[in-house]
Amino acid sequence: MDLISWVKDRLIERTTWDGGVCVALGFLVLFMAPLAKIVAGAAIVYGAWTIWKGE
Repeated sequence: MDLISWVKDRLIERTTWDGGVCVALGFLVLFMAPLAKIVAGAAIVYGAWTIWKGE
């Protein structure tokens, strides 16, 4: 069995898609964690500003 056939066979399996999603989410969390801290800080500042400002 060659590599292309093996990949095609795997792409139709649900577990391959589940594994791919898990790997993608893992990389997303791993590489986006520093950005998440910046976004969280901005959310805190904006939330405090909206509380302070009033309507």
